[in-house]
Amino acid sequence: MKILGISFGKVNANTDILVKEALYGCREAAPDAEISFVNTCKMNIGRCRGCGACSTQLEKGKDNVCIFKDDFQALEDQVREADCLIVGAPVYVLQPVGQYKDFVDRFSCRHDYSAITWVLDKRRTGEMPGDPDDFPMERFKKRTISYISVGGASTDNWTSMGTASLHLLGFPPMMKVMGNYNANSMGTIGNPYLDDNLIADMHTMGKRTVEGYNDDSAEFFQPAGKPAGVCPVCHQRLITILPGTTTVECPVCGIEGKLSIENDEIKVDFPQVQQDRARGTFAGLREHTTEIQSFGSICGPKIMANKEKLDKLMKERIKDFKDTIQNP
Repeated sequence: MKILGISFGKVNANTDILVKEALYGCREAAPDAEISFVNTCKMNIGRCRGCGACSTQLEKGKDNVCIFKDDFQALEDQVREADCLIVGAPVYVLQPVGQYKDFVDRFSCRHDYSAITWVLDKRRTGEMPGDPDDFPMERFKKRTISYISVGGASTDNWTSMGTASLHLLGFPPMMKVMGNYNANSMGTIGNPYLDDNLIADMHTMGKRTVEGYNDDSAEFFQPAGKPAGVCPVCHQRLITILPGTTTVECPVCGIEGKLSIENDEIKVDFPQVQQDRARGTFAGLREHTTEIQSFGSICGPKIMANKEKLDKLMKERIKDFKDTIQNP
């Protein structure tokens, strides 16, 4: 078993400490595991540029590697090899630091289980070039993951999108989430080692991450004293209210539920049929793949039919912008 801890925080600061303590918990559950830790602060991980090269390569029968060479590939390789992951990031403005999102944008689109299997199925039928057996199938290995969001504010709504945003890494490759931990209040705690309960929670979450890998029936880690989630899939407390109805959505999982109020307590019921199509499931990912694959037949003819108009407008607006906005 390979276990990987990733910290997007300062070296030897709070995020590092918490991720490492969770790895100690992993060690308790898997004494013989190969455990690695990475701090990304000094890594050069650029943003996704939306060039589409990874998709184009996949459709041409090749592996969908990123063509931009920086430290992204080294970290991606370690994630690909891992069986269990602990990922932590500091929250400065409501959600994790930008480097985390840069990594996720380049990782997730290339590890979307549904999108890749859609292409591999077409290779098998001859509709697309390439041998499906040549694709690195370890992309689809079983993995469990737990997330740690680290913030200073005692009011946890200042870190409200921390663990929710961290989920963006795990759902495209269908990693099973075993823990979300919002480690806020660091501004008053001072250092994680001054809070015995926090350190104990990290150990328990680390153990649960390994247990979830070994046992599909292992339960999601819900720390004592932390509010339980509303969504039964991602265990987040965020909901999107659809105007004029009692229907709500989980913004992380994309599933619908019905809101009710009982004894002044808000409750949301997410039917099993909705849970089964959450973004981290194959059904949920396939919905998105089907939508994306329809774009070409819709936009292609539309753009070609208006090519002269678009070329003229783009040329005029580029010149106009330079003359009147950039250099008035």
